[in-house]
Amino acid sequence: MRDIIISSKVNGLDVICRHCGNNESPKNPFLNRFRLEGTGKNSTTVRCLNCQTAVEIPLSELSSLYYHYAC
Repeated sequence: MRDIIISSKVNGLDVICRHCGNNESPKNPFLNRFRLEGTGKNSTTVRCLNCQTAVEIPLSELSSLYYHYAC
């Protein structure tokens, strides 16, 4: 089970950290409570800025707007 959950919504993504409870439902492509770090060929790392928990996710879970900021 992942420490950070990303679920798609119509207007963006819900991002929730299971470790500390930090969550965000952004309406724009900028994350305030989470950070996208470096991208591999098919994945990126999402880090919670509150507790520094990180998880690697496939790029297919990001919307096209977030993918632009991750690269």
